[in-house]
Amino acid sequence: MPDIAPGSGALSPQSLDNRSRVQAISQTSLKLLPATGQDVFQEAQKLVLDWIDDRAGQQLPPEAWRGEGFELDDVGTQRTAAVAIDQPRYWAARLDDGDRSVAKRTWVTEIGLAETANREVVFGARLQCATTGGDFPIQPSIPSFVRRIVERMPAVSLEERRIDKNPWIVTTDEDVDDLVDLIELRSRLLDVVVCSLPEHSDDPGEAMIDVARFHRQTLGAAHVAVISGAASFALTERLGREFSVFRCAVRTYRTQFDNSVDEPFRHPLTLPERIAAWESGSTGYERFLVGQTILRSAARRDPERDLPPFAKVKRIALQLRRTAATKEGASLKEQLDLANKEIEELQATYERDTATYLGLAKQYEDERDRATDELQQVQATNGHLQQRLRALQARLESLEQKSPAVTVPATLENFEPWCRDNLSGAVEVHNRAFNGVKKCRYEDIGLLYYALLLLRDYYVPMRVSGGADKKEAFEKRCIELGLAEEPTFSGTLWGEQGETYKIRYAGRSRMLDRHLKKGTSREERLCFRLYFFWDDDNEQAVVGWLPSHLDTRAT
Repeated sequence: MPDIAPGSGALSPQSLDNRSRVQAISQTSLKLLPATGQDVFQEAQKLVLDWIDDRAGQQLPPEAWRGEGFELDDVGTQRTAAVAIDQPRYWAARLDDGDRSVAKRTWVTEIGLAETANREVVFGARLQCATTGGDFPIQPSIPSFVRRIVERMPAVSLEERRIDKNPWIVTTDEDVDDLVDLIELRSRLLDVVVCSLPEHSDDPGEAMIDVARFHRQTLGAAHVAVISGAASFALTERLGREFSVFRCAVRTYRTQFDNSVDEPFRHPLTLPERIAAWESGSTGYERFLVGQTILRSAARRDPERDLPPFAKVKRIALQLRRTAATKEGASLKEQLDLANKEIEELQATYERDTATYLGLAKQYEDERDRATDELQQVQATNGHLQQRLRALQARLESLEQKSPAVTVPATLENFEPWCRDNLSGAVEVHNRAFNGVKKCRYEDIGLLYYALLLLRDYYVPMRVSGGADKKEAFEKRCIELGLAEEPTFSGTLWGEQGETYKIRYAGRSRMLDRHLKKGTSREERLCFRLYFFWDDDNEQAVVGWLPSHLDTRAT
């Protein structure tokens, strides 16, 4: 038990200083499909036992190879145990493997096998690292028996998609459809990492990283795909340029992907130039990506959904054993012995869970403090950049240097790149707005561009600098364009429109509380609306939707 300060009911400072730092390293869950004439459950169990036997410190007992429960805790052995349940068929094992090179560091591996009613086998593995003492760097990894199972089992699926030892090569339109379905799968818990090839290539060897090695090192912890140059164009058509990946870039699609509300940076994109400039080059970037991808596999909100902790399985097995003994008429002494074992296991589980909780709490505290420091640094840098930008703008105005006239296109074909080239730093167009433009039926295409330039040239300066002259200039330009700038809602309607008038921005939900409007018709070709909000932190207007009218509760 942890040290308790006498009479305080709290952990003593000494116990806090000596607590283990527990870090969740990786977690994977595979489905092993049945095969005629094969006991997939037993074969997977044998592969895991072979791996445990190499690390246990002594030969496993005969009952282990029969698939029964066992426990090793002799001096000179690694702490090793397994539990078996007959109905339903379930087997769980745990190995505490002391690190050979770092003192007071232990790698805790938990494995579970469960057979379903249709003879499919759900296989799960979890790896944690417990360290007492120095804080040494960790390169996350997947236990090697996971790769053996994928290589040797007849058929394996990861989140309902068949996988094997080779990465997925995406070349056809059908492949792209499957990739998009996977990216948009709401139940997906693992990252999808897509490595793109040069424009006219379908050779995986031309990717910026060794994709075969990356797939092997993250097997079971992520979906890995290589997309050809031609297929990248099809992916861009499906997801939009902001969320696509092409020309040797690498993109990681996080879970809960939704390009109608997500911001592109939520699904990190690394350009080839950045990969080449990485410390140690592409190999260093690959090592970084392996670590980040594996760690995210363990950062689930419900890590016990597919793999209950070994201690919990052992406790259930003891309860089942005691219940069975009672039904079979066991003596009171036998029942008492089983109850005492159950109590001892509960006590041991409590101690382990307490230590694990304290270790994880320390890990999360450190990560929170680090993230807070990084946020403050980014905010400070952003403030300096904003001040520098305002100084440069003031200098240009004092020199009476005018910006070159912006060309307003007659079509919406290159709307996204036009926005990036002409609005950056003053107006940010959210991806949801880009999706709205793709469905545009409004007749006056030019007004979309002029409305955005109105925000850039008149609204933003008015908000940043203030002054009656800038307000007057903004209102005059609105009249010239036939636009009115107003609050999105008024009176009792405010706050009653659900999520329709909100977007996800900078990690939180923001209301589109202002809009530019022209026309009162509900017919989309005659009615123009541009919904936005003012971002005080970055001093810019953020456009969340255009050019049609968003639904209200009344409509």
